Amino acid sequence: MSGPPAMDIGRAVASFARRLDRQFGLREWLRGEPRPPLGGFDLVGEKIIDWGWICVHLPPGPKRALEIGCGESPIIPAMLARGYDVTGVDLDASITTAVNGFGFVCGDFNAIELVPGFDLVIACSAIEHFGLAGRYGSKPDALLAPSGQMLLTIPIGTDVVHRPWHRVYGPERLPLLIDGFTVTEARFWAKAPWQPWYETTMQHALHQPVVLQRYALGQFVLTKAGSAQRKRSRVTTEVAIPASLRPS
Repeated sequence: MSGPPAMDIGRAVASFARRLDRQFGLREWLRGEPRPPLGGFDLVGEKIIDWGWICVHLPPGPKRALEIGCGESPIIPAMLARGYDVTGVDLDASITTAVNGFGFVCGDFNAIELVPGFDLVIACSAIEHFGLAGRYGSKPDALLAPSGQMLLTIPIGTDVVHRPWHRVYGPERLPLLIDGFTVTEARFWAKAPWQPWYETTMQHALHQPVVLQRYALGQFVLTKAGSAQRKRSRVTTEVAIPASLRPS
């Protein structure tokens, strides 16, 4: 019998290389970057869930919108299709080679200055990687117009910082992050090890154990809180979401 075609051999080699990379972080090692945990991160599908949720919640245009840490986000073209005036911020400008028609600022969100008054601010699985200086939510809050809205997706679970990878927001950090906002809608997801994501309750998501490979997801629609509510939130550090969604 003849051997397998060269194309099949190439596919087998590529598949083997991908498995080695997931297991040992070979690409990061070659670039001199921190290597992921042994076996890789157990987060497949996170971006699909978050991108889908955000696109469903985009209000009708026209709007002035900002996406923080946009990367190569499909949310940018979705907003452009709705007639938005869009600005993206990221350290990586690669999206500008694929899509035009929007403003882009290459830089650290905490270090740049932006003109406030955005109708919509989006942070999709971004803030956990670089954090926010000072009072956590103060800069996104300040950039929103008075009637503006923020769409936020973040890791949820027991409070922890996995340097240099990400933060996980739990009963301590979550109230600080959304201080100054009112949560008008929230959704939560979790996953068993190496299994698909499933929708869950806030209480279950907030009490996920500390595991580097995976976390739960939180998706929030936020509006700016009034001054009285903002003052009360600072005093009690209570998560400003409907009582039915608060952890016991």
